[in-house]
Amino acid sequence: MNRPISQAVLLPVIIACMAFSSCSKSDQPTPVDQQTMEQQTLDDFVQVVAIPQYAALQAQADTLQQIIQLFVQQPSDALLLQARNQWRQLRQVWEQCEGFLLGPVEDDEYDPRMDTWPVDYVQMDSLLASSQPLNLQTIQQLDLSLRGFHPVEYLLWGKDGNKSAGDFTNREKEYLQALVADIVQNTTQLYQSWIPEGGNFAATLQLAGKGSSRYLSRLEALQAIVGAMADICDEVGNGKIAEPYTRRDSLITESPFSHNSMQDFVNNIIGARQVYLCDYGAKDGKGLSDLVALHNVALDNQIRQQFATAIQALQQVTLPFEQAIYLQRTQLSQAMEALANLEAILSGPLQDYLQQYVKD
Repeated sequence: MNRPISQAVLLPVIIACMAFSSCSKSDQPTPVDQQTMEQQTLDDFVQVVAIPQYAALQAQADTLQQIIQLFVQQPSDALLLQARNQWRQLRQVWEQCEGFLLGPVEDDEYDPRMDTWPVDYVQMDSLLASSQPLNLQTIQQLDLSLRGFHPVEYLLWGKDGNKSAGDFTNREKEYLQALVADIVQNTTQLYQSWIPEGGNFAATLQLAGKGSSRYLSRLEALQAIVGAMADICDEVGNGKIAEPYTRRDSLITESPFSHNSMQDFVNNIIGARQVYLCDYGAKDGKGLSDLVALHNVALDNQIRQQFATAIQALQQVTLPFEQAIYLQRTQLSQAMEALANLEAILSGPLQDYLQQYVKD
């Protein structure tokens, strides 16, 4: 027989259900609106990716300078090896920074000051044979091909890559010290150009659409970031790889003396991916990936996959690039195709997405 439920029994049940319902609602993630995500994408790009990477670049340059100073004072093959390894560490950070070549790095020509290649080693040898003073002030007046990472590379490895500590002349040591001092100055100024205590380019991005001197809208700022990502993919595929590959010329590669070129290329694309995902080191934030996933998860997945495919294709080249242009042409061709596909999705569907959904 059915019996009516008494109020004494029913009331606690109703209260419990109401409490459960209330807790469940508060546990749900708060939906992020489009404009909030746009702003957070810009803020986190600055705070998670750009400024920390430029700080790391400066720190790595400082470390290289310390090692070079020790090497000049007491040359040894052990210190030469340390200097070479530190040069590679510095290059890793720099090449990843090339994933977002926008703002001061281009405006103030930090890129060509530090990373012009190929090295004119004939002109370098002529400079070393001259009596021209070799210090920070004098080398800053030289052609860009005689400044930056790659003249340092040439001095540390030699033309054939087998230089020993005993091979260094006093002039080479002077030049090496001046070159690294120049790099330290440039990386320091580049970092300072972004931070609030310096040029504060960070605010130029973060205030996009709210009084920024450069970006009249958040759309413009986001498009500039994506444009920089697409540009480095194009440069690696159609410039850094394609030109030596097509001409079959190992003397016009990016880092020929250290055979670091392939790692340079990989780090370029890793740098662009770090921008897209908004992660660097142990930190992450809201990135373009999150912004895209608000309305088009499929596109976000496609972009992520294209990054993975491009990096994997580059890693299939197992020889130094200077040898691979002769012996692993199939792998290089596949890498160029993967880079072209990545560049296409960044400059096409991703830019189209921003145009469609970012309205301020």
